[in-house]
Amino acid sequence: MPAVKSNRPINLPLSQVISVNRSPIAIASILHRISGIVLFLLIPVMLWLLQNSLASAESFETVFDNVFIRFLAWIFVAAIAYHFVMGVKHLFADNGQNEELQSARMASVVSLVIAAILIVASFVWVMF
Repeated sequence: MPAVKSNRPINLPLSQVISVNRSPIAIASILHRISGIVLFLLIPVMLWLLQNSLASAESFETVFDNVFIRFLAWIFVAAIAYHFVMGVKHLFADNGQNEELQSARMASVVSLVIAAILIVASFVWVMF
């Protein structure tokens, strides 16, 4: 049986993928993957900060008086919030809901709005 040649592009850069497909479904999916990478990279940093902050009351004050560390903690909390909301959206899709284009687009928009609200709320919570 001869191999079938495919004209589909392989290994597209992210900028080209985003420029071609600007639907809320694609944006939500790409950001979900990015938030997963951010979480993966920040978990060791956050565990180290937790270990240092729990050594004493003074070390807790020292760690969280730093604006950069609070900003890093906010990035972590925001990534968790976004990843959680999109994960729930994916669970609904895995359950057979929102499989049509219109309902999937609406679910993505609603999820993006909920995630944005949680991200802003987490900024206020962590930074102030």
